[in-house]
Amino acid sequence: MNTLLLAVVGVILLRGILLHVDVYGAFLAGAEHGARSAAKLLPPLCAMLLMLHLLTSSGLTELVTRLLLPVTQWMGLPQELTPMVLLRPLTGSGSLAAMQEIFSVCGVDSRAGRLASALMGSSETIVYTLTVYVGAAGIRKVPGALTASLAGYLAGAAVCLLLVR
Repeated sequence: MNTLLLAVVGVILLRGILLHVDVYGAFLAGAEHGARSAAKLLPPLCAMLLMLHLLTSSGLTELVTRLLLPVTQWMGLPQELTPMVLLRPLTGSGSLAAMQEIFSVCGVDSRAGRLASALMGSSETIVYTLTVYVGAAGIRKVPGALTASLAGYLAGAAVCLLLVR
């Protein structure tokens, strides 16, 4: 793999030299553009991480889990799944930790464990993704993306509930 990477970089350098491109100057321009993009991403990323930390450390996740209990029971979702469902759109690592908790409490082959696995694999950390991409593009209104993500998540949950016994 390292040899392949070195070969690709070599081909790029050779092509640039053959086309009389200032390869080092182009690299520096690209690095400068990347640094500016990273600087633009920092504020929305920090805001999202702060919000996530406040949600988990304040106990709001547990409160919302308790408040959603009638809804999750009506849907037929195991109660242990709710924290993962709440965290998945926000954070990959947080939802992975919630899934590990489900595995340790309920078991990997339990209904909750299988549902957690299916939902983890069929959903995206949409808030994180939107923070990065929308922050880079400077877009401030994203209700369509959030609505589409929610619809996909609910459809995935419905299919999982039908197929996972």
